[in-house]
This record gives sequence, C-alpha cells and structure tokens, in this order.
Amino acid sequence: MVMYLLLSGLSLMVAMQLVIFCVAIKNSLPQAMLCLVIPFYVYVYAKKDSQARGFLWGWYLGVVLLIVGGVASA
Repeated sequence: MVMYLLLSGLSLMVAMQLVIFCVAIKNSLPQAMLCLVIPFYVYVYAKKDSQARGFLWGWYLGVVLLIVGGVASA
C-alpha cells in the first residue's frame, strides 16, 4: 500500500506538470521555456494562469499522496 501511495503521488505530480506545461505552450512559448528551465516555475505559472489553475489541484493531490506515503513508510 505504501508503494502504491508513493508511486501514484509521484505519477500524478508528473502528469499534472506535463499538462500545465502543455497549457503554457499553447499560451506562450517563452513561459513554456521557463517551465522547462527553472525548477518549480510550473507551479508559479499555474498560479498565474486561469486555465492551468485547475490542474494545480491535481498537483496538490499528488504532493499529499507522496507525503502520506512517506509518513506511512517510516
């Protein structure tokens, strides 16, 4: 169960980051390049853009699953 929580949290975070990156490509190529180069800029971009803000909740859920899995494994 612990491995399931860790892997599902990590995969959900990665999937949401890719979706937010695709939204950034659609809206602005320079913003998308910043998402690739600067760590956690995907998070900053998603907080600013109304289209990407909905996917940020999925990213939050992935973080929570990752934390719960880490706590459960200790």
